Amino acid sequence: MSQFPPPVNPDDLGRGPMIMGLTWTFTSLAIVAVVLRFYVRIKLASGPALDDWLMGIALVFDIVSQSFVTVGYHYGLGKHDASLRPDQMINVLKWMWLANTPGLLVSIVARISIAVLLVRLFGGVHEWLKWFLIVVTGICTILTLVILPCTYLQTTPVSGNWNPFLPAKRWDPKIYIDLAFLGQALWTFTDLTFVLFPVMIIWRLQMAVRQRIGLVLLMSVSLLTMVLSILKTINLKHIADQQTNPTATDVQYDATLAILWTCLEQAFVIMMGCVPPLRSITRLEVTKTISGSLSSILRARKSSKSSTMDSLKYDSKGGPYEDLEMSKERLGRASKKSGITYEEKHQGSQQDLVKKNGILSTTETSVSYSRSWDNV
Repeated sequence: MSQFPPPVNPDDLGRGPMIMGLTWTFTSLAIVAVVLRFYVRIKLASGPALDDWLMGIALVFDIVSQSFVTVGYHYGLGKHDASLRPDQMINVLKWMWLANTPGLLVSIVARISIAVLLVRLFGGVHEWLKWFLIVVTGICTILTLVILPCTYLQTTPVSGNWNPFLPAKRWDPKIYIDLAFLGQALWTFTDLTFVLFPVMIIWRLQMAVRQRIGLVLLMSVSLLTMVLSILKTINLKHIADQQTNPTATDVQYDATLAILWTCLEQAFVIMMGCVPPLRSITRLEVTKTISGSLSSILRARKSSKSSTMDSLKYDSKGGPYEDLEMSKERLGRASKKSGITYEEKHQGSQQDLVKKNGILSTTETSVSYSRSWDNV
């Protein structure tokens, strides 16, 4: 068995703490996003739909993948190769390899969920977008189903994938790397088009410019997943170069960057896929209560500042402003001093006001509308 060089500062944890901190932070945010998504669906819709359940499944795969990475961290993931014993290195590579399978499933299941949501939103009006989403998502799914078995079958026995000291029959590493490149490039293209085409449609809608800009910015946040996908692809190229270079050192340590980008991409694709449904969270009663409380505080502060102007606007004797703004509850209230109702006292002045301004009748009209975007 090959021997490792003497350990260099075994207490140096390397990138491990950074990887654990970042990946679990965003995994936790993904959990919160999916829980809120289901809560919104239950409260405001008829219940979770297909895209919600698919995103829930993607979240389960993400937690499993992140747990495997955490086990690898226990054995020394993120440390420099020279700081690990041979048995530690094998265990680190093993758990990194095992985390790859649920990671791939997160990437494809979450994107299927997003495609289902976009078809439900825009597919009924734009037939071309519906079939584009179906075809592209189908190609991504097929390619992922090809990559999954190749992950393990490229080495015989399978344990040779994570044990570099074990005599094994291995494929040319370029085969799997090329497949990984193709899959990652297709996912990057998918992330771009899943944002670009809906934005083009939203911008042509007949609504206020402010609303259109808000929806465009909402959808464009999903481009973060595309950025992480590009970073992951760049790191895959670096790993491929190291695998074909017999003099390369710190191969495991450098590969941990791919683990970081992969875990972040998994969490971000879940969170970004939950952004459109979570837009309806403002219609929840608890959100309205909080918003109303904040508005009351702001109105109270504004009212205290404008008290001087209010005193100039309304005089103590009462006048036209008081008559026009008086609520129905206050009309007809008895006066303690004279026993004359407020309505009787001001009946003449109100009739004069009507005659003077030529007001004959009033009509109350109520207009309601529905926006399909709010029901996602």
